Amino acid sequence: MARRKPKLEYVIICDDIRQEISNKISFIGIYGKDIFVSKIPFTFPKLCFAIHYKDIKAEDSFSIELIDPSGKRLGKTINGSVPGEHKGNINFHLFAIFSPLIIKQEGSYKLAITINDDVGMKREVEFFIKKPDKTS
Repeated sequence: MARRKPKLEYVIICDDIRQEISNKISFIGIYGKDIFVSKIPFTFPKLCFAIHYKDIKAEDSFSIELIDPSGKRLGKTINGSVPGEHKGNINFHLFAIFSPLIIKQEGSYKLAITINDDVGMKREVEFFIKKPDKTS
């Protein structure tokens, strides 16, 4: 039987991700698709991404990149693998934290996630960083 491909379920963009003592995860300062900043350039002390996959397997590898509107990679590529000795497909959270993150232009940013170095498994999540409209 052919393996089900890992499926990106959702991405949460926020200021911080905290693992609580009770094993609960807290997301602080959740953003929508549009992130408004007071000025450009702008420095986020931290910009965090909670990425949820289903049908992923232990030992699958991943890479995560943040791309600016000009196509330039911001920060370092995050590489890793799904830990554990699970058999079969599982649900899995990845947490990517870019700190500090300097934004030099408004526009469309992309979080690019690749599973097992397979370009066909690359998923991009687009979000926008902008200054507020002064007329509103």
